[in-house]
Amino acid sequence: MSDFQIIDIEQWERKEQFQFFKNYDNPFFGLTADVEVSKLLEYTQARGHSFFAAYLYISQLQVNKIKEFRYRIVDDRVVDYAKISAGSTVLKENEVFTFCYFDYLTSFKAFEAHVLEQIDNCRQPESLLDDQDHNLAQVHYSVIPWVHFRGLSHPRNHGIGDSIPKIVFGKYTSSQGLKNMPISVEAHHSLMDGFHMGQYFEGFQSCANLPENFLEG
Repeated sequence: MSDFQIIDIEQWERKEQFQFFKNYDNPFFGLTADVEVSKLLEYTQARGHSFFAAYLYISQLQVNKIKEFRYRIVDDRVVDYAKISAGSTVLKENEVFTFCYFDYLTSFKAFEAHVLEQIDNCRQPESLLDDQDHNLAQVHYSVIPWVHFRGLSHPRNHGIGDSIPKIVFGKYTSSQGLKNMPISVEAHHSLMDGFHMGQYFEGFQSCANLPENFLEG
């Protein structure tokens, strides 16, 4: 089985939207919203799980479920990748960031072990800044656990034809007994709309509300 399929743009329901946005100087748009993570935080703390691995896993479930998050533009063609991995910034021991990469694994137990091992390797001071932008079958993640942000912008290299979504997690804060964590999502408007970002946030919140349904087994 192929690890991707090419979308027939002429028969695609987004043909007009794709052609409208694809030549914009900056075709990316973004949304930032809070998700309520009280139950997810309690669940991970009670069982000794990594909170980061848990919310990254939940995010990856949504990314791989929603086909628009799997789409990429390759030589003016739209490609649907079968499996989307994750690349994330990680702070090294010397307080300089680097990139760390995680496979998409459907078992949370296996995913968490994989994430913790990768982070341990990446956090070493001698770890190099490994740019794997050639791998289009991924989402670019960042974590800013020091700030409960309301908005966010990314550096862009418009010359490379980037179409990889970018997702950033911020600092959770407490309000009236609830823990709220901001998430920023940016994506190429030729490939998705606010409707699809809404699906991502709704799916993420549903999983965070019932972590035992998604993180066990």
